[in-house]
Amino acid sequence: MMSAMDPPLHERVYEGIKEDYLAGHFVPGKRIDIQDLATRHRSSKTPVREAAFILVGEGLLTHHSDGGFLVPIFEPAELIELLALHMQMMATTLSSLRESAIRGVLLQTPTLGPRPSAVAVANQATGIFASLAEATRNHQASLLIRGLNERLHYARIAEAVEPAMAEKELATIVDTNVASLSKAMRRRIEAYHMRKIAHQQKIIQKQSSS
Repeated sequence: MMSAMDPPLHERVYEGIKEDYLAGHFVPGKRIDIQDLATRHRSSKTPVREAAFILVGEGLLTHHSDGGFLVPIFEPAELIELLALHMQMMATTLSSLRESAIRGVLLQTPTLGPRPSAVAVANQATGIFASLAEATRNHQASLLIRGLNERLHYARIAEAVEPAMAEKELATIVDTNVASLSKAMRRRIEAYHMRKIAHQQKIIQKQSSS
């Protein structure tokens, strides 16, 4: 029985499916079972479809050729564009923050365990970047950066073939033991993105030579 404080069904289903997305519940490229989601979230198919259409608008899902929805698999060129945009937005974010604000965000970043899952690493990356954006107190910038992080979420999961190594990369980003943290953060975040862009460029080169 719902109480007066419970959210409307369509909001609850949307939030639940978004949580499923961030938990790595879906397989990119594989058609999502609407009935399975309806059962999982104790609703009919209609609220699930409505939520899925919202997620399509957010760029997190796309339409399946046979009907229904799926998490898209981005082509390397698309990922390069998303990574480049995210890098630019984070550079702008850092330029608007005082070093004390950056340090405060990094010191509050929770540590992952010694053997984190790929999903945990992806969520950690989102947490770091989103928290820096929120520190600017620019709500619109925060929404844009969070949206980009969510679109990159499954690519980050796929990249974390060795989660422990990926965790070390993030641990380097949040290290505050440097003389000029603001400059160090700009270099670290640029290097983080450029490594990933270079990896996608290598994939394009292999595809073109095969």
